[in-house]
Amino acid sequence: MTKNSAALNRNLFIADNLYLLEQLDNESIDLICIDPPFAKNQTWVGTLRPPLSDEEREQELATLADWGILNRAEAADAGIEWPDGENGLAKFQDIWRWEDDVHEDWLQKIKRKYKPLNRVVKATRHTHGEDTAAYLTYMAIRLIEMHRVLKPTGSLYLHCDPTASHYLKTLMDGIFGRENFRNEIVWAYSNRLQRSSAGFASLHDVILVYGKTDNVVSNPIYDENWEPSNTQRRRIENGYEERKGALIIYDEDKFQKSGIDEHSYSKVYRSKVSMPPIGDVWNIPILNPMAKERTGYPTQKPVAIAERIIKASTNPGDIVLDCFAGCAYVPVAAERNGRNWIACDMSPRALTVLRRQFAKFRYAINGERQGDEPALIADADVTVRSPKDLPVRTDEDPEPATRTKDLPPRKFKQPASIIPEKEMLEFLLDLSGYMAWCCGFANRMPDGRIVRTTNNFHLDHTDPWSKGGSNQIPNRAPMCPRHNIQKSNRGVYLREYREEIADAGEMLVNTTDDLINLAWAADRALARHVQEAVKHGVQGKL
Repeated sequence: MTKNSAALNRNLFIADNLYLLEQLDNESIDLICIDPPFAKNQTWVGTLRPPLSDEEREQELATLADWGILNRAEAADAGIEWPDGENGLAKFQDIWRWEDDVHEDWLQKIKRKYKPLNRVVKATRHTHGEDTAAYLTYMAIRLIEMHRVLKPTGSLYLHCDPTASHYLKTLMDGIFGRENFRNEIVWAYSNRLQRSSAGFASLHDVILVYGKTDNVVSNPIYDENWEPSNTQRRRIENGYEERKGALIIYDEDKFQKSGIDEHSYSKVYRSKVSMPPIGDVWNIPILNPMAKERTGYPTQKPVAIAERIIKASTNPGDIVLDCFAGCAYVPVAAERNGRNWIACDMSPRALTVLRRQFAKFRYAINGERQGDEPALIADADVTVRSPKDLPVRTDEDPEPATRTKDLPPRKFKQPASIIPEKEMLEFLLDLSGYMAWCCGFANRMPDGRIVRTTNNFHLDHTDPWSKGGSNQIPNRAPMCPRHNIQKSNRGVYLREYREEIADAGEMLVNTTDDLINLAWAADRALARHVQEAVKHGVQGKL
């Protein structure tokens, strides 16, 4: 059966990319090239250049109206952004929260089917905080689908920076397998002058490259800016060289014109002078503020990067997917190099940007030139699809049709904890007089007095997370490090584990009755949870 992506060339989907990915067939994409958010915990603000015209704004609103989306609230319900109007303002918050960005279903799927990823997310919460863990969950559920839709010969290039590159690499090792990691490309911002008040100036981003298998498309790419040495230049100009009585021929035509008899040499070699293949450090300048290619978006990447990726990992006619396509640099690069492409973005402004970028590179959209110069191609008929106009997987549905069913409800995960973990630990320790709930461990002075400190305590679950235990405070418990590690490794309930500790003679109090009553503690914690939920306007899920 024909893969459904083969019929989606030059399709731009305005939708949550997860919904699109879920509807693409297994092993139907040759290359995925994405520039997702970086989890930098900041808000990016940019303005289209030149400013958005009235005609462009009316076109955006008319497109949304055709889809039955008339305001910001209806756009949110459809899982897309409402395009701001004035000057084409682009405001993107690269700030991640469990309650705003992560669906509960995603977490349950990861916990149930992808346990290594679940451990990565869980560890990240402790090493880099809740916001980065929420970001990784958002990315993980999409990367799982990207891995599914890649062909066995396909590759994925993920653009990131040091903010989360090491966490993303661990995530992708868990999805693609570390044996399928191929490269960590360094994009060096050549010709950029930047000073740093602390340490060295940051002058590079990272592109992580993974293959679906070890049999991926891999074409050699040469340094087009290569400058030959003086010796190499002479060889190129002459076409031959005499070295230690031997003749080396570099260019047959030039050598034949020289009239030299090669048979007069005892040794004759044929070689060539060629530009060297590029390595994993790419010196490609960032787009200067006056560059024709500039859109006005602060995180835009040069088309030259996508072109190099496409040439290296696809062949003409292959299918390239960019599902974070706001700046359109991948579709332009694919079009310039004879590849098919599918793009997706949450903002309807992506169509406006795509039209503008195709005009700059002299391509036509829907048979119409986008600029004054003649079009290089007259049949780039771009189809724009709404959040509900998604393909139907032909490898699952025997009768493919346009997907018109309702989108999934916006059921986001509640905060991993409304209460910060340090504050939670202090509250729970206060309930037990600063003694561990597992064995009665406490930080004591030489005279036996308990020191009220959170040092040397770990925060764990009374009912294990692996068995459905919540991260909220009614299911949390301060424990000593040794018993916490043992309990986590085994995934047992605290009430049962305390009996094992007692039987092993490891209690630091007389009996288990001297430990805090877990039911009483849960009641107190629940009251605190409800109090915080009301204060933050969150309907807590235990």
